[in-house]
Amino acid sequence: MTAYTGTNVATSSFALVPPRTGTTNSDTVPAGALVFIRNSGAGSHTVTFTNNFTVEGLAVGNRVVTLAAGETWAGRVSNNWGDANGLVGVAINGTASEVVYYVLGGI
Repeated sequence: MTAYTGTNVATSSFALVPPRTGTTNSDTVPAGALVFIRNSGAGSHTVTFTNNFTVEGLAVGNRVVTLAAGETWAGRVSNNWGDANGLVGVAINGTASEVVYYVLGGI
């Protein structure tokens, strides 16, 4: 399992943002991070963000993003989804190495 941190991009001098290659179910990103996801494969992929949030004791469903071949999506990982350590699990179906994502923080 790899706990990826968000690269602080709150700077006018710019910052190198390393690409993260996905795994099927063992990586995490910080709650509140902005994530760019790119599917470099020939088929579609789904990326599931594990939601640890509950409302009145009831679980809230995970956030699933479906990317067609060649698509790039971006969005903020809700602060509410984090576990006790402020981390959100990321799972990628199929050939996970075809999905590359960038985790941005400080914004």
